[in-house]
Formats: sequence, C-alpha cells, structure tokens
Amino acid sequence: MHHTSWTRLNKMQLNVKTTKELVSHRPNPRFSLPDPLPHIERVNGLKLLGVFLNANFKFDEHVNKMLCLCSQRMYLLKQLKSQGLGIKQLHIVFTALIVSRVLYALPAWGDFLSSDLLNRIDSILHKAYKFGYTTEVLKITDMLQNADKRSFSLMFRSSHCLHTLLPDLKVIDIVLRNSGTSFNLPHCSHKLYKQSFVNRCLFRDCY
Repeated sequence: MHHTSWTRLNKMQLNVKTTKELVSHRPNPRFSLPDPLPHIERVNGLKLLGVFLNANFKFDEHVNKMLCLCSQRMYLLKQLKSQGLGIKQLHIVFTALIVSRVLYALPAWGDFLSSDLLNRIDSILHKAYKFGYTTEVLKITDMLQNADKRSFSLMFRSSHCLHTLLPDLKVIDIVLRNSGTSFNLPHCSHKLYKQSFVNRCLFRDCY
C-alpha cells in the first residue's frame, strides 16, 4: 500500500491503532469514496495539532471547543478582577489566556468560518471588553488579517518550511504598470482552494 511505502521511505513507523483516515473532497453527487485503508479507521473529523479538522472543511467543532475553553478562562478573569487586579494586568492575562487561544493556527481555519461562527467569536471578545478584562475591542476578522500578514511575510525567507509553497515569480520582459504582486497567481476554480492560506494571501496582495 502507498501509505506504508511512504512511511518506510521517510523512516517512520506506522501505528495502525492510532492512525485515522480522513477523506476530503469537493461536493459532487457523482463522487464515490475510495475503499477504506485496511486496518485503519475512517473518520469524518479529527484533531490535528490542536485543530479540529472536518472532512468538509467546516470548523464548527473547533470553534465550539475553543469558545468553551475561553468561557472557562473568562471566569478566571472575573475572579482576578474581583480580587482587585487592575485593567492593565487583566489585559495581559486576557491576551495570554484567550487571545492566544483564538490566534492559535488561525490562518489555517479562520477564513472557512460562517458568519454565525464569526459573530460568536466576536461576541466573547466584546464581552471581555464590556466586563473590563481588556483595554481594546478585538474583532476576529482583524485578527485573521494581521495573522495572515505575519505568517505570509515569513514565507518569503528561503529557510522557512512553507517557502516552497510560493508560486514562481513572474518573468516580465517589458515595464508594465504595477500589478500588485510579483508572483504568478494560481488558477482557482473552486472557492475552497482560493480560501486556503497561501492562495488568499497571494490574491489579497494584488489589490
């Protein structure tokens, strides 16, 4: 099988008891799932490096668990405030406990959220400001845009692990007006493909 050959080639040991198979595909009524891998459980969702990933690229479960954890940490902030901790110190704790959790791997999942999920995240961030746990009102869309810029700028370093995902640079023989990007843009015929981190950063950089 291909997966066992790949693990041997990369000097890895495959543990079939802990390995899961997740099949992702574009919605298509004519698409039929391939046969399951032998001795490996096929699942509709799994947790990968702290992110709950679903086969249809919906992140409801990830947001639900994240907001549940943030709500618990909001209670801790409430207790700290009742004990007399000042707003500046509360803001530091808020950033460490809640903002860091929202930002975790945000470029990987943030652009796939429905408006309802975005509003739910904004709601808990607004509550933190309303209750006096932070000095500023944060919005998830702004956090995503800033996280994208930081992560994408790091990819320009040749030593970065994602550098090879960048497309080839444009070869221009004549001087034209600035098009906003120096890369050849990929052809994105499907929304999910254009929403992926690298592609959306490339297209956003054009405007």
